[in-house]
Amino acid sequence: MFTLTTSLPDESWCTSVLREVRWKKNSVICPRCQSYNIKKDGLYRSYQKYFCKHCKREFNDKTGTVFHYSHTPLKIWFLAMYLYFILWPGCSIREVSFEVVVPYPRCYRFIRTVMEKLVSSLPSIAIKLDGTVEGDEFYIKAGLKGRPYHDEIVKSGRKPRGRGLKPWRGRGTFYKDHPMITCIHQRKNGGMTYFDVPLRQSLLDIVCTRVEYGSTIFTDEYRAYDQLEEHGFIHESVIHSQKEYANGIVHVNNCECRSNLYQLWIRKFMGVNKYNLQAYSKTFEFIHNNRTKTREERFMEILCN
Repeated sequence: MFTLTTSLPDESWCTSVLREVRWKKNSVICPRCQSYNIKKDGLYRSYQKYFCKHCKREFNDKTGTVFHYSHTPLKIWFLAMYLYFILWPGCSIREVSFEVVVPYPRCYRFIRTVMEKLVSSLPSIAIKLDGTVEGDEFYIKAGLKGRPYHDEIVKSGRKPRGRGLKPWRGRGTFYKDHPMITCIHQRKNGGMTYFDVPLRQSLLDIVCTRVEYGSTIFTDEYRAYDQLEEHGFIHESVIHSQKEYANGIVHVNNCECRSNLYQLWIRKFMGVNKYNLQAYSKTFEFIHNNRTKTREERFMEILCN
């Protein structure tokens, strides 16, 4: 039977790519004690083994990476990462598991591990947006996917809801299974965009965290933005309820465009647990903000993490 994995290069080629990306300029460092006092110590399959003279421990090219302790060939995981993170809009985890011929639970654990590594490597709050910034929010249906054994369902004492969640009247909330997702977009310098799911922070706190004070922020008429000027921002808005969608340069069309792309991307999962929604949102943030790079550059950047 023909599968995509049969047309991939052999394991030694994938190992050499991992070695080249991980040990840049041949600067091998011990993943345990961070020492550079390293010597080569033979081979483990197609992986180069190393010996640390400082902590007297051995390691190889995949020690401390997402591939550590995995017996699945490296070329299988390379293809899984390419199908999920590089292609647009990409494949769901179930589709990836089907294409790479790996059981779904194992493929899910691997993809989630890569997502968590990717999210932890994203720019922190030290990198703030400035200049002219747009801020908008949107809502998606995201519950607990009807799992009766989930701690939150057991704690609440209610029966699990079906997959077809009915929308609530008014604005949704995280606890109504209709969480808010904020989109903050910078118009200049490549147009970096942040996506966040407010849990312990208010919408105003997220804006203050992501945007430099003194910047100009364009939003809609949502009352949560009314205090922006008190916090040192220049704030202008459009009134969507009166069918005002642009007033000169004042609009949030860039945010709405990116919100639609986000919903197109996340629709392929057929429902996401709301407690995992932040990880999916930050994964899309990485994919979107690196869209101008080549596929090879994006893949190598994921591999570095």
